[in-house]
Amino acid sequence: MNILPKKRWHVLKKENIARVRSDEAKYEEERRKIEFKAQLADQEARIDYLRRQKSNLTSGSGSDGFQITLTKDSVLDVSQGNAEYESEKKIEQEKKEKTVGILTYLGQTVLDAAGEKPWYDVHPRTHQHRESERRKNKEELEIKKKTLADPLTEMKKVEEMFKRNKELKRQSEAAELERASACIHAMPNLFPDDIMVPKCPYKEASKSRRTGSRYSQSLTETSCNSFGGLTKDLSTEVSLSPESMDKKSHLIEMAKSSDINRLRAERLQRERKERDRAAVLLAKSFGLDALKPPDQEQSYVDERSLPFNSAFNPELSAILAERRQRHRESRKRSYKEVD
Repeated sequence: MNILPKKRWHVLKKENIARVRSDEAKYEEERRKIEFKAQLADQEARIDYLRRQKSNLTSGSGSDGFQITLTKDSVLDVSQGNAEYESEKKIEQEKKEKTVGILTYLGQTVLDAAGEKPWYDVHPRTHQHRESERRKNKEELEIKKKTLADPLTEMKKVEEMFKRNKELKRQSEAAELERASACIHAMPNLFPDDIMVPKCPYKEASKSRRTGSRYSQSLTETSCNSFGGLTKDLSTEVSLSPESMDKKSHLIEMAKSSDINRLRAERLQRERKERDRAAVLLAKSFGLDALKPPDQEQSYVDERSLPFNSAFNPELSAILAERRQRHRESRKRSYKEVD
């Protein structure tokens, strides 16, 4: 239900519901105390009555005297009543009348009856101290409200939650990698020692480029000799161009090699992760103990209680049978609770 914030009087607001529940709990506690006092007073009155009855039986001369004393004591008890209860009731009534303003003694104002001093009877420094305390509390309350209403607080909470989840994920991945390495050491025939990195034939490519640059330089020299003096300037420019081309090609080759190295590292990382996942899956299928964490207890399954056992994957069928058995037991418990 969407309740407007201005409707603070609404009965279904969380603050009002909490206030009502606290008042009900306080009322129940007071009622319990009153009932306990009443029971205690009744018990004491009965004990007192039995003691007096016993003393009358031992000291009385006859049955008539006992009846007379008994009626006399009962009349006295009825007239006296419970003094403690009467005093508590009187104090409570006076408190109510003082708060309302009905009960005031001679020379006493309403503030005096309520236990407060008037403003002109309070020292200015005390009044200033109270005002500063009230202002400080109000400012703190406003700051708390602003921080709660600020969306950055929610964003920080979400960020902390993401960090915590990331840390948990990292820890779980580290534990899984440890178990995977244990599985790989346990099964060396299925997995190689490490993923081999192929050697890159950069030397052959550089040699081919060098030979190509020499061939282009020889071509430019022959063209300059054939064309004569008109093409001397052009030949000088062409003769200078292979060096610049070599520099450019070298820079391009370095950029390509860096990209290739980065892609190779990413590929190797992916392949190692896939190898670890495969090791974990094989360990699960083979039922190796290296997959389980050290603090986890080994659970033994009784084969006689299993409904089915596969000839290909008995460990998987045992796990599924145990899961089915737990499901049946939970359903039985739910049926018993309903009955």
